[in-house]
Amino acid sequence: MSKNRNGARPNRREAMALAAAGLLPAAAQARAPAAGFGPCSGFVAATPGRRRAWTRGEAPEGRPFRENSPFRIASVSKMVAAAVIVPLAAARPGGLDADVSEGLGFSLRHPAWPDRPIRLRHLLSHTSGLRNGPSYPVPAGRPLAAALLPGGVQYDGGGWFGPPAFPPGARFSYADVNFAVLAQWAEVVTGQRFDRLMRERLLAPAGTEAGYNWSGTPEAARRRAAPGLRREGGQWIAQVDQAPPPAPAAAFLAAPETPDLADSGIRPGENGFAFSPQGGLRASLADLDRLARRFLASPEAMREMETPAWRMGPEGADNEGGVILAYGLGVQVLTGTTGPAGDAFFGPDSAEWRGHLGDAYGWMTGLFWNRRTGESLAWALNGMPETDRPAGRRTALTAPEEDLIARGLHALGKKTGPG
Repeated sequence: MSKNRNGARPNRREAMALAAAGLLPAAAQARAPAAGFGPCSGFVAATPGRRRAWTRGEAPEGRPFRENSPFRIASVSKMVAAAVIVPLAAARPGGLDADVSEGLGFSLRHPAWPDRPIRLRHLLSHTSGLRNGPSYPVPAGRPLAAALLPGGVQYDGGGWFGPPAFPPGARFSYADVNFAVLAQWAEVVTGQRFDRLMRERLLAPAGTEAGYNWSGTPEAARRRAAPGLRREGGQWIAQVDQAPPPAPAAAFLAAPETPDLADSGIRPGENGFAFSPQGGLRASLADLDRLARRFLASPEAMREMETPAWRMGPEGADNEGGVILAYGLGVQVLTGTTGPAGDAFFGPDSAEWRGHLGDAYGWMTGLFWNRRTGESLAWALNGMPETDRPAGRRTALTAPEEDLIARGLHALGKKTGPG
C-alpha cells in the first residue's frame, strides 16, 4: 500500500444508476456531486442472506469491468496468503513463535540484534524489524538471501532492516518483505511453490479463479482482466496487466542476469518474492466475495489472525500514513477510532470489522467482514494517482474510498457510512 493515501463522489448520472439499482437511497442521488471513482470501480456487498453487486466502467481497450473481471488486488494479497500460512505454522513445532530461520534455508537476523530470533508471528504482524530495502524487490532468478545476508548483491548496506533501537517484535513497520520471507518459509517446509500451494489449499477449494501473478488463472478469466490505470498526459495509461500472459504462464520480474527465465524454472525455497505474495494476487470481486464467505464460515480458524498482535502506542509506527491502527496476523484490526485520522471505515460498529486494504498501480482495494453480523464488503476503484490524493472527510482513507464504501454499506441496508 502507498504511504500517501489521500476522488470525489460519483456524478449525478452515476448516483442515479446506483439509486436505480437499489444501492443508493433516492435522497442521496440529488446531493451526490462530482465524479471520483476512476475509469472503473465496483463492490460486492453481502450478508448471510443477501448479496448485492455494482460495477461500472471499462479499460481503455474496451473491456468492461464486471464483478468477474480479475485485477491485481494489491495488499489484500497478504491477508489471503496469511490464511494459508497461519494454520501451516500453527501445526508445526514451535507454532507461530518458531524462529523463521528454522525453515527458511538461511539464518535471518537483524544485524543489530543477532541473538534475537525473528519469529513467524513477527513477520505476520509486521513487527519483525524488516523493511523494504532501496533495491526492492528481489527479482526471480536471485535468491532472497541476496538482500538479507551481508555480502549479497542487494544487501544495500543493511537497508532491509529497521532502526537498531528496535529489536524484532518491538515496533510495527509495514513492509512487503515480511511476506516474501513467509512465502519462502512456506515453500521450504512444504516443498511446494508458493503459487501452487495457495491454489491447492485455499484459492481452488474456495471456488475462485484467482492466482498469484496469474498462476492457475484460466485463459477465459485472463481475457476479462482489468489493468491498473493512472492518468498520464490526458489519457488512462495501464500500469500493470494490460496484456496478461497466456495460460498457464505466470507473470514475474526476472533478474537481469536471467532474462530467459520461465516460471517453470522458478524453484521453491529460493526467492519468496517470485510470485508476489505481498500484492500480486489477481482476483475478481466475485472471487473476493467467495473468500469472505469462506473466512466467515471458519471463525475458529480465523480467530488467531483476527486477534490484535499490535496496537498503535506512544512508540509510533510506520503504519501507511495512519490507515492502520491495529494489526493481527496478516489482518487489519479496526479500532473504531473516529475522525479524519481514524479507522471507523464502516461507521459505529467498525471495531467488529476485520480485513485488509490494498493500494498499488492505480488500484485501491479492500476486503472486510463483520465478525458479529456476517456482513462483508469487497471493493475496488481504479485510476488513483500516486500523490496529491483527495483526503477523506471522515476517516484516514481517501475520499473516493469513503464514498465507495458508503455505497456498499447502503447496499447492506445501513443508514450510516464511514466515520
